Amino acid sequence: MTSILTQSVRPKSRDSSQSRAIGALCESSRWLARRIRNAIGTPSLQIVELGAGYGSITRMLPETAVSIEREAERYAFLKDAFPDRVIIDTCAIDYLRELQQATVVVSSIPSVNNPEFHHLRHSVARALKAGTVTKLVTYTYFPQNPFADIFPISELVGLELLNISPAFVWRYSV
Repeated sequence: MTSILTQSVRPKSRDSSQSRAIGALCESSRWLARRIRNAIGTPSLQIVELGAGYGSITRMLPETAVSIEREAERYAFLKDAFPDRVIIDTCAIDYLRELQQATVVVSSIPSVNNPEFHHLRHSVARALKAGTVTKLVTYTYFPQNPFADIFPISELVGLELLNISPAFVWRYSV
């Protein structure tokens, strides 16, 4: 069953079962996007957004941010909605492996009900060790800290109730 809120927030998908299968009920709210942006602060490093979806967080990031989205329909939507931004159609895991410079990562990739999440954790750990990821900001729908054992500094920076579902915002750094 599709809610009216979901229909108004994102374009109708031919097959929305994939987004439900990995835990996304609908796009992130503007309030969560603002909280994510505030958790990032004002970094001097490149920002990379993993799992950009339909751009609810993308629109709150600086125009210099790079957004990664591997699902074809969402990628096409992002390219159309943000024509002046760098939007890359690739897997986040592959992108992290190829990073050459220190970055701040914003991840909207669900950690629950996602059979590939352990691969993402491994890629983030490898990038942290290589010095190409220095800060990560993400959110979860449960008080589960998905990267706590990877980064030296791990903090819960907020709980956004104005989101479906309410979201815990986490910030990790070296």
